[in-house]
Amino acid sequence: MKSISTWESERLDMENAVPNGDGNGAAARGNITALKELTLRLLREVQAITEVRTLSLENGVDFYSEVSRFEVDLIKRALLQTAGHQGRAARLLNLKVTTLNSKIKHYNIALNGFAHGYPLVDTSEIDNRPHI
Repeated sequence: MKSISTWESERLDMENAVPNGDGNGAAARGNITALKELTLRLLREVQAITEVRTLSLENGVDFYSEVSRFEVDLIKRALLQTAGHQGRAARLLNLKVTTLNSKIKHYNIALNGFAHGYPLVDTSEIDNRPHI
């Protein structure tokens, strides 16, 4: 039995979708929505692949600047995934909103670029983890 990937399975589901024929285009809108979701998933996977960065410790490294860079990257990714919603981004990062807000100010992260974002994560499903 041939194993198929999640991507192939979702592609087959879309190809086999039968329009409902109600004349209002509901099937087309459903297909467009499914296509958008698949596109965003693919974008997330591509971002994860391209963002991997390895450090060479041979010549030394500035620990604090690397930690800051990593922190800024995490914050920006969470804001992008939540379309700039700081409360949801804080939940993704398991931070208090006030802590996230102070880090945004500390690193001078401009919030206006995240307003449209890419809703790659449904933050309503994130459990209420205790803050550290």
